[in-house]
Amino acid sequence: MFINRTFTIRVSSSAVNVAGTAFGQQPDQLDASFFDLTVSGSTDPNVPNGLYDAYCLNPFALIRVSPTSYTATGSSGSNVLGWSGAGVADGATSPNLTQAAVDQINWLLAQRYTSDAKFAGQYSYGEVQYAIWKILGYSDAQLAPQVTNGFLTDNARQVVSVSDANQIVSSAQAAIASGQGQLPVDAFFSALIDPDGNIQPLIVQLQSAKIGNFVWLDSDADGIQDAGESGINSVIVELYDANGVKIASTVTGDDFGTAAVENGYYQFAGLRAGDYQVRFIAPTFEFTVKDSTAAGATDSNDSDVNALNGFSDLIRLADRESNQTIDAGLVQRPNAQISGFVYEDVGNDGVRNSEPAIAGVRITLTGTNDLGQSVTATAITNAAGFYAFTGLRPGTYAVTQAQPDGFLDGKDTIGTAGGTAANDTLSGIVLVAGANSQNNNFGEIRPAVVSGFVYEDSNNDGLRAGDTPISGATVTLTGTNDLGQTVTRTATTGTDGSYSFADLRPGSYTVRETQPAGFADGRDTAGSNGAAVTANDEIRVTVGQGQSSTENNFGEVRLGSIAGNVFFDANNDGLRTGDSGIAGVSVTLTGTNDLGAAVNTTVQTDATGAYVFANLRPGTYAVAESQPAAFLDGRDTAGTIGGVSTGSAAANDTITGIVLRSGQASIENNFGEIRPAVVSGFVFEDSNNDGLRTGDTPISGATVTLTGTNDLGQTVTRTATTGADGSYSFADLRPGTYTVRETQPAGFADGKDSAGSNGATVTANDEIRVTVGQGQSSTENNFGEVRLGSIAGNVFFDANNDGLRTGDSGIAGVSVTLTGTNDL
Repeated sequence: MFINRTFTIRVSSSAVNVAGTAFGQQPDQLDASFFDLTVSGSTDPNVPNGLYDAYCLNPFALIRVSPTSYTATGSSGSNVLGWSGAGVADGATSPNLTQAAVDQINWLLAQRYTSDAKFAGQYSYGEVQYAIWKILGYSDAQLAPQVTNGFLTDNARQVVSVSDANQIVSSAQAAIASGQGQLPVDAFFSALIDPDGNIQPLIVQLQSAKIGNFVWLDSDADGIQDAGESGINSVIVELYDANGVKIASTVTGDDFGTAAVENGYYQFAGLRAGDYQVRFIAPTFEFTVKDSTAAGATDSNDSDVNALNGFSDLIRLADRESNQTIDAGLVQRPNAQISGFVYEDVGNDGVRNSEPAIAGVRITLTGTNDLGQSVTATAITNAAGFYAFTGLRPGTYAVTQAQPDGFLDGKDTIGTAGGTAANDTLSGIVLVAGANSQNNNFGEIRPAVVSGFVYEDSNNDGLRAGDTPISGATVTLTGTNDLGQTVTRTATTGTDGSYSFADLRPGSYTVRETQPAGFADGRDTAGSNGAAVTANDEIRVTVGQGQSSTENNFGEVRLGSIAGNVFFDANNDGLRTGDSGIAGVSVTLTGTNDLGAAVNTTVQTDATGAYVFANLRPGTYAVAESQPAAFLDGRDTAGTIGGVSTGSAAANDTITGIVLRSGQASIENNFGEIRPAVVSGFVFEDSNNDGLRTGDTPISGATVTLTGTNDLGQTVTRTATTGADGSYSFADLRPGTYTVRETQPAGFADGKDSAGSNGATVTANDEIRVTVGQGQSSTENNFGEVRLGSIAGNVFFDANNDGLRTGDSGIAGVSVTLTGTNDL
């Protein structure tokens, strides 16, 4: 917590008129700053009476310069808690009051942009003031009116570049974000001054001394910073007070105060006047000669570090002094080393990125040192995959890796000292004194796997779920791996139908199946990782390191068959039990198989009436029978796996929709045939009108019509004309119930009709009803006809009354009446 204490302040600026001087000619009394601030009557030991550089924190609040004095309170300017309650904000803005913003402002004040020689006068105090406002959250649009303000431009004697101001902001942000100990050391390096009366709050710089400069690699070990010798980053630099107490620490890196990117730079800023020491910590280096006496050595380019402990001499800083000569030159330790990594090269590119390390791998060093001695040593990679051989004399060396289990050899990379990379060996590594051959790396790759199944695809859908595996099938893999090598391997499927090609290097491969005996080719299915079916029984796969392409499957189908019978269906029931086959009948198979190929083939029934179509691929088929002579179409029956018997009404003698799956046999696709029925009889002159035609005269040319409905429900109408023997016949009839009707022949009167065999009946005049089954004959369905007769005589005058009309005369006009009963 920060306790506010009071004091009196007076603010002055070179931009205003001061008594005894011309307007605008009062010089800055310290560094060029927005205001010079005089403190008097202070009760705050951290802000003693004196003169300070100051900057405004609110671009919209006012404060009067000398001779006005203010009573003010002060708190630490280094902690955001000390800013609480100060009038940094007004109603027009919402400043960025965060600890990060406070840190950035303290950092830029400590740089002394307006006076440090390294900035070569590039920055004006107006640009520093603008940068402070930007860090606090004010926008360029809000600050635009201030750019030409007389205070900001020192009454137009300096330019305020928004670009320069933004560069300062970016530098401050980068410095604080780096986390490299960039802040001033003292918690009271700066103070927040809050005048009474809602007046402009100020931040003042309480101390401004600096120590810093450069840590570099002294390649020639002469103790002088020569051209081309580079800075070294990440060296720890510590600051101690005169009592040997460490008061700050940083690491070397970029000088964030400049736009350029440097290496090896460090800085302790915001220091009080006093005595200090700097210590450099670089465990992997040794220090070069201190205070070199070589030609060209100066205090600004030599090394100032005690080689034994890394400390500089005591540094006495005056108030506001900047000592930028405390440098440290480093040289490599005299012991050379070879190091590197064993890692999983996920990208298989020989470049070690943030890829998994491989621990526990044995690395063997061999070679000959500068003394002619043979050298052999081993190392085991640690959890980071790192190995190192240290303390080596100059010489020529090789490192060899023992191939780690579970990995295939990847790309090996020669390290920083050069050499030659070969399989698991990096040779020809030439070390000079102190050389560090790094990144002699062994990249390893996980094996790839290509696998799949061979199976009977019972439903021919290309999916193996629920299907039967095929063991003992041969699958061959060919292709080219990432080393350009030709690969050929063969596998045999196991009892579960699986095959696998493991321990593959990355590459592009093709797997081909040898068609298993007893199967026809089915659907092939490409597996994971972008595999593709490229031809029949062929799948192309590309795998990277550690990748698996699974389910590269070959579905196979068994050949099926369609069979049945053509038979004489004696009882016309569609069942062939006890019936006899019909030989020599043509049966045709048509359809489309699973490959989209059209199928059309014909066979003949054998002596038993059986037919079969063998070696059929899955597909949808139909069988059609050619109607055998002397038979009429009977009942057709679809077989054991289904189908549709279309019947004679649609497509006579055809069974359609027979869907075969792998290995199925559709049997009993049967075609029943029936014998034709016959209805016949005679038309005759029944001379004795007894209904029997024995000895009677036939009537030729008479018309007889048959009508009725057959066993298929079809309406039948047929006509016949009697022959010379008076006969008529309706042959090739299907079983059915029929009526035969005679058209009355001219010159005859209707005689007696006689119903024939097989249960025929006379149902009306000139009409006989007949029911016939398959192969039956109803004969002697006869129509007898009679000729018409006459009765005639005379009525006469029987002159001699002898009953004879000879010579007698007739009597006209006499009524004669005929009565009696005819044959009907």
